[in-house]
Amino acid sequence: MKIKSFFNQCQEKEVFKMLSIYIVSAWIILQVLSITWQPLGLPEKSVTILIVILLLCFPLYIFFLWKFKILPILKSEIGAELNEEKIINKATFKKTYFSFLAGITSLCAIAVFLIINKNFTQENNEPLPEVVSSNKIAVLKFGNNTGDSQYDIVSKMASDWIIHGITENQVAQVITQDLIDEYKTSLKGKSTTQDESVLIKKYLKPSKIISGNFYLQNGKMLFKAMITDGITNKTIISFKPSECTKNNPIQCIEDLNESVIGYFITEDKKGLLLQKTPPKYEGYKYLLEAKYSNNNQEYINLLNNAIAADSDYFEPKVLRVGHYYNIKEYKKSDSLLKLIKPDSYTNKRQLNLLNMYEALLKGDNRTVYKTIIEEYKIAPFDLKTNRTAMVVALQYVNRPKDVSEMFKAINMDSMNLKNCSDCVQRIYVNAFADIELGKNTIAIQSIEKAQKEDQAKLLNKPLVIAYVRANKTEALNAFLRKIKITSTPAETQELFLQAGKEYLLKDEKTKAHEYFDKITNAPKETLDSKILANALFYKEAFNKTKTVLKELHKINRKDIDVLTKLAICNFKQANQNEANKNISAIKNLRANYQFGEVDYALAQYYAAIDKTPELYNYLLKAAANGHSYHWKYFKNDPQFKKYNKTKEFEEVMNFWK
Repeated sequence: MKIKSFFNQCQEKEVFKMLSIYIVSAWIILQVLSITWQPLGLPEKSVTILIVILLLCFPLYIFFLWKFKILPILKSEIGAELNEEKIINKATFKKTYFSFLAGITSLCAIAVFLIINKNFTQENNEPLPEVVSSNKIAVLKFGNNTGDSQYDIVSKMASDWIIHGITENQVAQVITQDLIDEYKTSLKGKSTTQDESVLIKKYLKPSKIISGNFYLQNGKMLFKAMITDGITNKTIISFKPSECTKNNPIQCIEDLNESVIGYFITEDKKGLLLQKTPPKYEGYKYLLEAKYSNNNQEYINLLNNAIAADSDYFEPKVLRVGHYYNIKEYKKSDSLLKLIKPDSYTNKRQLNLLNMYEALLKGDNRTVYKTIIEEYKIAPFDLKTNRTAMVVALQYVNRPKDVSEMFKAINMDSMNLKNCSDCVQRIYVNAFADIELGKNTIAIQSIEKAQKEDQAKLLNKPLVIAYVRANKTEALNAFLRKIKITSTPAETQELFLQAGKEYLLKDEKTKAHEYFDKITNAPKETLDSKILANALFYKEAFNKTKTVLKELHKINRKDIDVLTKLAICNFKQANQNEANKNISAIKNLRANYQFGEVDYALAQYYAAIDKTPELYNYLLKAAANGHSYHWKYFKNDPQFKKYNKTKEFEEVMNFWK
């Protein structure tokens, strides 16, 4: 019989309809059992068993379909009209039907054999599948050592809390206690019992295992936890015990969770951590936010939050000292430094940083440089460390050659300058180092490239200096015309003042006065008094300078720069008594944390009156007390132009080398 004719007869006799009823019914039963086997307490392999039964019954169903449905129809058809053709058709249909039945029976038998072999036979003959060693973390249920079963729930709570912290912060995949228990259940039929630690190591192979226990002591609940290596079982870290009231175990659990997550978050940064014990996660998070902040108030608030979250966290304490030092609140910086104690007196890195800040506050620049270099060797690619090392090399010990190598250590090509203040400051320091080395064109190129991306005002001053020293007058004037439009009058006048001072250093007085005149001729309402006083001073218009300086002195009688220039003006106008009073007032302003400011001022005065022994003596004192080799001091100060090529002056410049 042809297949098409066979299928047509099956269609007429509703064979396909009856088969579809079986298949659909079987599918519905499987779906229901897959959902209900667990609530009903049935074996886990109930669904598999049902599939086997349904496969075995399918050929039987087809046979009974023939016997009780199709055969009666065929008999009725032959009985109604007996002829040889009908009988032949019946025999042919029966033969084809049972051929299909034999094929379906074979397929079902093969399927049943494979299912049984895979799900039942292997269980007794083969070991559990072993997991390939990975970066998964196993979190075990905490041991209840209180002796009170009411705290059993705390065991589960502790592990669940840590699991949640690990997964929420995407630290790693977690092997839970439930999975371990499933493996233990699967092993019940084996001839040998399996210890839990052996099972974990043999079959699950996590990279690390978190375990712990808790107990009661003097009415308090104490939690202990450790992380062990999943392969060697060696203890990697034991956390400081967490203590809380027995009625509030969640406090201990949260504290422990912070320590555990802090360990994993900082695990790949061990070389950069300043303490052996990892910080708590909350504290570390605040510290990271602080490092990315460009706002001073927000920065210090975040550092305070980090310390509040983890009172043992060393790094934010040190950064807070550095912050107050940078904003010239030296007394506060010193008092905070005195409160910091190292984890131990064997932690060389902590001691090194404490020594660095102590040296900074004492003006011991040689020690500052030595200690920052030690820190730089550990973290040369950390932006803040790198930038600090550059600043110290240039401004504290006058080593501009060292700056270039530090700058090259971090590739700046992929940096977004708009969102990276440390990046801009590194360009700023490196540009001044290039200028000090006479590489003015290179400095110009690096600044102009940076300003195409970010019009950072910080870079304007070194650009003006480089333009003047490279004799690029047209480029300088074009830049200043642009600045006049885009910046405030005070910012523009400050750049005019700097250009004028640079021309004085080049012995081009006429050119210098052109820029000073741009300030003195500006509308009165736009003038900044301090800038005006400096412009008049460098023009040697001492009478007019005194008038402005006296007003500034009334506002701030402790302004050493104002007093120094007043003393020089008085001397130049042959008013020695007033000059002496000014000098006496300067000497009376000596105080802590001045870093040679008074000595430098006195050196300026003695340079103006041509007393060279006193000049060099006070310059050496200024350097020895930690005065900065900034872009406007020492050989960059027009007041020392007559002397900055001498051997004595070179000694001052090399004081810390």
